Amino acid sequence: MENEGRGRRRHGENNGRRRWLGHLLFMLGVLAVWELTARLSGVSPLLLPPVSEVAGSLWSDLGSGVLSRRIGFSLLIIFEGLALGIFGALLLSAVVWTSGGRGARIVDSAVAFLHPLPGIALLPLVIIWAGTGRTAVLLIIVHSVIWPLTTNLTGGIRAVPEHLYDVSRNYRLGPLQTMAHLILPSTLPYLIAGLRIGWARAWRALIAAEMVFGAAGGGGGLGWYLFQQRVFMDTSGLFAGILLIMVIGVLCEELLFESLERATVRKWGMSR
Repeated sequence: MENEGRGRRRHGENNGRRRWLGHLLFMLGVLAVWELTARLSGVSPLLLPPVSEVAGSLWSDLGSGVLSRRIGFSLLIIFEGLALGIFGALLLSAVVWTSGGRGARIVDSAVAFLHPLPGIALLPLVIIWAGTGRTAVLLIIVHSVIWPLTTNLTGGIRAVPEHLYDVSRNYRLGPLQTMAHLILPSTLPYLIAGLRIGWARAWRALIAAEMVFGAAGGGGGLGWYLFQQRVFMDTSGLFAGILLIMVIGVLCEELLFESLERATVRKWGMSR
């Protein structure tokens, strides 16, 4: 069993290295094609600046602190929104688990109607309700996170075999003990999968909301940075912001969610 566990860990580490290598080779290939196209095709730099110019803009704005402040603003507010969305999803999932038929049907109906609704579609309404400040951005992020996470958690709760509930009753575990020792460990793969989906949706919604709210309120993060570069026709800066958004998304996926899954679900043999 111990050898099997070590083999599983080595297999996961090898997969992780191969995935990072694949990401790196893909990015290098895209950048090489981009640079050659920009240099040899005769396309105006206003439409497609060379990679070297984009790198220069990125380095300049990072050095001046402009991008650092934008990145910090975006990451802080998205993790606040993620925390609120996780809390809300846990509450809704607890309703499904404890209340039985009627409560579960209400939650299912809410998820069915609100999960397909894009956060960007709520922007006009959120502006009316909450203005264009931090609260409005948080509302968009929470909406983007809470429904996919609730869908996954409730699915995980319903997937717990009934005989495990019988075991918890035989040991006379209370609701909190059952939640801690049975529900949460059993639904952990669903939780991590839901967080991945929620993070991706929230990251996209955040950038879109910042572009709108930043334009209206005069501040924001990376989305507002993109808006500014477009207004001033700084195409190099615009591409630099887009690349940075993609890189941050990949890093969060690999360093946060992939590491969490490797340290829990895969380590415990709950997935391959």
